[in-house]
Amino acid sequence: GVFNPQNPESLFNGQTNGPVHIGHMVEYIQTDIYVRFLKLAGKDVVYCGADDTHGAPIEINASKQGISPEEFIDHWWEEHKRDYDDYLVEFDSYYTTNSPENRYYTELIFKRLQENGYIYKKEIELTYCEKCKRYLPDRYVKGTCPNCGAPDQYGDVCEKCNATHDTTDLLNPYCSICGTPPIRKDSLHYFFKLGEFTDWLRDWLNNNHRLQPEIRNQILTWVNDGLNDWCISRDGPYFGFKIPGEEDKYFYVWLDAPIGYIASTANYAKDKPFTADDYWQRDEAEIIHFIGKDIIYFHLLFWPAVLHGAGFHVPDNVVVHGFLTVNGEKMSKSRGTFLTAEEFKEYLDPELLRFYYAANLSHTMTDIDLDLKNLEGRINNELVANVANFVYRVMSFTGKNYEGEIREIKDEALIAEVNEKSMEVYKAFEGYEFRDAVNKILEISSMGNKYFQENKPWEGVKTDRDQTQNVLTTCVNIVKNITIMIKPIMPLFAEKIEAQLNKEDLTWADIDSNIENHKLGKAEIVLRKIDPIVIKEHEPEGAQREINFEIHKKIAKLGVDVKLAIIEGVNIKKSSSELDRLKKQVAEELKDVSVEGNPVIAAYNDIYKKFKVDVENSSVHLLKLVQENSGFPTINTAVDSYNIVSAKRLVSAGLHDLDNIKGDVRLTVTQGNELYIPLGETERVKVQPGKFAIVDDEKVLCWLDVKQGQHTKIGMDSRNLLLYVQGNAATNTLYLEDAITEMCELITKYAGGTYRLLNAIDISAANIKVAKVVEIKDHPGADKLYVLKIDLGDEQKQLCAGLKPFYPDPNDLLGKHLAVVTNLQPTKLRGELSEGMLLAGDDGVNVGILNPQKSKPGDQVYVDGETEYKTDLIEVGDFMKYTFEARDGKAYLMGRQMRTDSEEITLEKVVNGRIR
Repeated sequence: GVFNPQNPESLFNGQTNGPVHIGHMVEYIQTDIYVRFLKLAGKDVVYCGADDTHGAPIEINASKQGISPEEFIDHWWEEHKRDYDDYLVEFDSYYTTNSPENRYYTELIFKRLQENGYIYKKEIELTYCEKCKRYLPDRYVKGTCPNCGAPDQYGDVCEKCNATHDTTDLLNPYCSICGTPPIRKDSLHYFFKLGEFTDWLRDWLNNNHRLQPEIRNQILTWVNDGLNDWCISRDGPYFGFKIPGEEDKYFYVWLDAPIGYIASTANYAKDKPFTADDYWQRDEAEIIHFIGKDIIYFHLLFWPAVLHGAGFHVPDNVVVHGFLTVNGEKMSKSRGTFLTAEEFKEYLDPELLRFYYAANLSHTMTDIDLDLKNLEGRINNELVANVANFVYRVMSFTGKNYEGEIREIKDEALIAEVNEKSMEVYKAFEGYEFRDAVNKILEISSMGNKYFQENKPWEGVKTDRDQTQNVLTTCVNIVKNITIMIKPIMPLFAEKIEAQLNKEDLTWADIDSNIENHKLGKAEIVLRKIDPIVIKEHEPEGAQREINFEIHKKIAKLGVDVKLAIIEGVNIKKSSSELDRLKKQVAEELKDVSVEGNPVIAAYNDIYKKFKVDVENSSVHLLKLVQENSGFPTINTAVDSYNIVSAKRLVSAGLHDLDNIKGDVRLTVTQGNELYIPLGETERVKVQPGKFAIVDDEKVLCWLDVKQGQHTKIGMDSRNLLLYVQGNAATNTLYLEDAITEMCELITKYAGGTYRLLNAIDISAANIKVAKVVEIKDHPGADKLYVLKIDLGDEQKQLCAGLKPFYPDPNDLLGKHLAVVTNLQPTKLRGELSEGMLLAGDDGVNVGILNPQKSKPGDQVYVDGETEYKTDLIEVGDFMKYTFEARDGKAYLMGRQMRTDSEEITLEKVVNGRIR
């Protein structure tokens, strides 16, 4: 037959999308301990689970990341399986609800329920978006909370007052996809007659004495209050199984999700001489679920009724655990206690967390508190100081003094007592009372430590070696029992002790089987005390996100520069009438603009040629689109705002959802293995190596500077944005900063939020002062250089300046006032020290000094808005980032006029040109 004489048991749990956190791990570790215990006791057990992979959240999150739902769930399955493996959770089958087996059993159960008269159709009123042509699930509709009036709340719960509501209850609702106000629309849906199972559920609950009393009482309260029929269908688009015979109706996720347990059993049985039906459609098997207390409504009302109505095996037991708190409080990102399983592995060996959870788990819904001080104390004072210390004392002493040889047990009464207490551990495991099991294991270990200490083998080895060897044999057998009993909790620890015992694959049957006349393996310290666990501080909620940015040197050499800004707290709308008027106005201004001969566009094209790509710059493409359609496209108020500036200034720009950017950002040369899904697409595209792209730590944000990626696209629910403009050899710093500032001003005007420039030039870092030339001489090693001594009022410095070709008579400079950068890092030019840089204009023909003749030596040169200047030394390369210009004979820094308290700074010889 399929099953051995002992009733086979199947145990089940599942996981949804998103990372596994340490709270999830309570359930998986609890189940795994129970499974390992049963297998250790010789039971025929199958441990099945599955990723719960259907429903609106899957579709929404996959869409946000620009990938298909199938790719999304495959990614999380891999991560979940990695975490379970790390924490030694050993499934016999870990599957997915998006499987052919699950489709088969979902349709089979639905058909049986239909045939048995438990399914009917009814029209209900739902929220519908006419523009998107779809019914809106909870997370696709937002509006004003009907309870507290908070704006921009989801269709199921208010995040401000925590009140729940239906999508049809929202005030001023709008579709979170397109921003359009939805309508209410009737739709025909399938319902399961849950109410007809009231009497059966009451009997099942009352007669199933294995259920926790607190659970039974809570569910009975709901049953006695009256059960509403259950809507088991959803309108498309929806990620799930289509209902047979329907064009656009899908099974609700909570119908097919628990059926995934059956599908996972079928996956396990693929290469076995039995099928899932032998477990689920016969009475010989025993089925146990392990779940959290937040989903008891589904698992103890809907699920048993559905199974019973379809003629399937109803679970024999549903073990319900509480939530996990950390340091006495709910897990919190702001307090740094919301930790994924992957993150917590950095702080503690996963096997030690298994021990702590076991030491706190009982057959109740009581929450478990992960108190980090208590965790440290229990591991160090109980597990290490008691159990591990006893094991090592016994094994090392025996190895050192008897070469690992043990003889016979003489203290049979003690072994009998230990074996009796070991059976108490068995019963505790069997009754899901893991806390009692751990306490009894510790008690047995304490008995062993006391016995070892009282018999003083360190003395006996000198006076009565045979008797001492018998004492050690007794201790070794206590170690053997401890190893077996702790094996379900700490399998790797137990495996290492088995190696020291020179006994492999011990089972519960070996509890009563003594080890005598046996040679042990080599003794080793297996566990050591842990240090206090200090969780790294997370950024507090509301803390500013910082992004570091780098440009690959190959790209920077082509004159490419990038300016970035972060815009936080936006509330993006589909459109704005005021913004529409501005778009229309700018479109009119651009209708006759030609890019022919434009130096900025020519410089972009030069970059494309260098990288051997034939593309059209994004700003040119946008300009042509505006001219062809006599207007700008309408995307949303954030994208439309920066498009205006991009087309007007002919500058490449990109806007990305900051919350989907991982790590830092780089403009880099591509390797060819980068993850890239173009905007508006769902499939990954192969990236050509040797080109350029803006990337984060995981993916491409923008290919070249012409095609953004889907992962970070701006949606109506985007709250924080990263904006950048990418220039070239023809765009100076001022041009880019003016462009990005104008974009930020428009975005925050029409989409709200606040902005800050990330890599703005700090004007105050360049300390420019008036200096008087008091001495001038030829540079001894350079024909074009003068060596000048200058007076800065309170000090004198020496400069080297390349003015000789333009001021051949040194007396034309002697006694004149200059504008000098005083805090440049000193350097030697052809052997002469230069302690600053004088500024001069250049119009391509003439070169002339800046000439503040009315000011005194030492006077500060400043621009409007900057009055305090730094004295820290700066490198020449940093200074070269500043843009100086001559306009109508006056000097400008970063577009702002330079002056002293006495005058505006003017130039000799040069009217218009650059200053260097």
